[in-house]
Amino acid sequence: MDLSFLKFFFFWLAVQNLVLPWVYHRRLLPAVAIGALMATKEVVLGLALVALSFRFWKKDWRLVPADKFAGAYAVLLAFYLFCGPWWLGGSATFALRAISLRGLVSLVLFYFWGRLSFLDLGQLRRLARFIVGVQVIVALFGIFEWSFLPTSFWSDTVGAGAFMLDVKGLLENQNVVNGLPSNLFVFGIRRSISSYGDPLAMGIASVFPFLVCVAWLLRNPRLARVTGSRVVWQLAAVVIATALLLTIGRESMGAAALGVFALLAGRGKLWQTAATAVVLGAGFLCLPQLWGYVMDTVTFREASAATHLRFLYSGWEQIPGMLFGKGLGEAGGWAFSLAGVKSEVGENSYFELMSQTGVLSAVLLLLFLLGLAKQGLEYSRKFPDPLISAVFQAAAAHIFARALMGIFSPSLFGVIPLASFFFFCGAGFTALQRSAAHPAAVARRVLVLKSADPLYSDSCWPATAP
Repeated sequence: MDLSFLKFFFFWLAVQNLVLPWVYHRRLLPAVAIGALMATKEVVLGLALVALSFRFWKKDWRLVPADKFAGAYAVLLAFYLFCGPWWLGGSATFALRAISLRGLVSLVLFYFWGRLSFLDLGQLRRLARFIVGVQVIVALFGIFEWSFLPTSFWSDTVGAGAFMLDVKGLLENQNVVNGLPSNLFVFGIRRSISSYGDPLAMGIASVFPFLVCVAWLLRNPRLARVTGSRVVWQLAAVVIATALLLTIGRESMGAAALGVFALLAGRGKLWQTAATAVVLGAGFLCLPQLWGYVMDTVTFREASAATHLRFLYSGWEQIPGMLFGKGLGEAGGWAFSLAGVKSEVGENSYFELMSQTGVLSAVLLLLFLLGLAKQGLEYSRKFPDPLISAVFQAAAAHIFARALMGIFSPSLFGVIPLASFFFFCGAGFTALQRSAAHPAAVARRVLVLKSADPLYSDSCWPATAP
C-alpha cells in the first residue's frame, strides 16, 4: 500500500476529532453524514486487508507467534459477534455488538494491515519519523490550546459536545457536561485535549512517540558527534512530554515512566532512572495543586482513584463468572456510554474484555502482546540501524508499560491513538523479514541510506535470517 496514503490515513486519525465536530457544528453536514465519514476508517481498513490478502501467500516472509495469537483472538471475537446472543442469551443490539467488536479487535487488524503492507526499510524509517512528527504537531497544538484558547473554543467554535452527543451517541452529563468533554477539568485544573478532543486519547497517543525519541537518544554513543540530529530528537521528546504532562492522564504518564525505566534498564543505565525520578519529583513539587492530586491518587483519597480501586476489587470477585463472558456489548465502556449498561468491572482492559468475551480472549490478547514485545526485542538486537532498532526497543518498552497500566485503564483498546503503533509493529516485522530474504536489494539500499545518514549502520540485516 502506498506510504503516502498510509501517512494521510494516520494523520486523519489524529485530527478527525477536531475537524468533524467543527463541520457538524457549522451544519455543513448532518449527523448521519458525519457518522459515515467517521466509519470510513473502518471501511478503508477492511478494504486494505482484503486488497492485500494475496500477499499472505508470498514466500519472502513468515508467520511469527504474535500473528497466530492475533488471528485466534480475532476469530474468537467474530464468533461472539454473530453467535454470542444465541449462546449466552445477551440482549445487546447488533449495532452495539459491532461497535464493541470494533474497539476490541481493531488493534490486531491494524497490526495485520502493517504485516501485509510490505514496506521497505527506507519507507519504514520514514514512517517512524512521520509517527513522531505527527505527534509533535498534535502536541504543539495541545500546548497552544491549553495556554491560549478558552474552554469555549471547544464548545462554541469546535462544537465537541454536540458532536459527542449527536454523532457518537454518548451520554449527556456523563460524557459531556455543558457542551464540553466531561474530563476537561480535574480538581479545577485545565487538561490539554488537543485535536483528539479527549485528554485520555491525547495521553495514550503521546507515549509511543515519546519512547521512540528516548530510545533513539540512548541507542548510539556516536550521537554526541551529531548535535543537529540529537537536538531535533531532544526537542521532539520535550514537546511530546510537555503535552503529555498537561493531559494529567495518570495511566499514560505512568506508562511513559515505566517505558523509560524499561529502556534505561535495557541499556544498563538504571542510575539514570533515579535521576529522572528526582527531576520529575522536583517538577511536581513546583506545582502544589498537581502534587496534591498525585498524592490523593496514590493514597486512593481522590474519587476517581477510589472508583478504580473499587472496580478492581469487584472485577476480581467476578472472575469465576467471566469464564465465557456476558457477550459483546453487554458490559464495558461502550455498553455504558451508548446503552447506559453499568458494569462493576470497568477501568481495566482485561476485566472489560473478559466480561464480554471470556477468559480465553484475555489470554490470547496477552500472548499476542508478549509475542510483539519478544519479536521487537529480537529485531532490535539483530538490526543495528539506529532508528529501526530504537523504534523496536521503544515498541517493546511500550508494550511492557501499556500491558501493566491496562490493569488500571481500558487504554489497550484506545483504537485511534494506538492505530499507528500496531501498524508499525506489523509493518516492521515484515520489512525486516523481507530484507533478510533479499540481502542484495537491501545492500543497494544501504549504500543510499548510508550516504544520506551518517548514523546509518554498516549492516542493516542480521547474520541469520529472522
